Amino acid sequence: MRTSLNINQLQGRLVADPEYKELKNDKKLLTFRFAYDTVQTTDPEGSHSNFISVEAWDKIAEIFSPLLCKGLEVLVSGSLVHQRWKDKEGNPQSRYKFVAQSLNITDMKFNRAA
Repeated sequence: MRTSLNINQLQGRLVADPEYKELKNDKKLLTFRFAYDTVQTTDPEGSHSNFISVEAWDKIAEIFSPLLCKGLEVLVSGSLVHQRWKDKEGNPQSRYKFVAQSLNITDMKFNRAA
């Protein structure tokens, strides 16, 4: 059986304040929207901003929940996940999300004491 490696790193900024939840079975979840740029040499405009939802679980969620805020630059390492479901009318829906395995604050203006 072959397995593929699905580890990615994205650096960018939070586009909104994160949302922290404590779920059943002592699970903790931190979610936020994240913007990162890609450079495309074949495109006359050169680069584009991309937006994706990020999930961080348990210890990462607990540690970073009080630290993250809109506009903060972070480096996220983790896996890209494609979700599929059907809406109430039975129409297929899908989206990509990023599940964080590690998170680092890279913003030079970050002040932990603030």
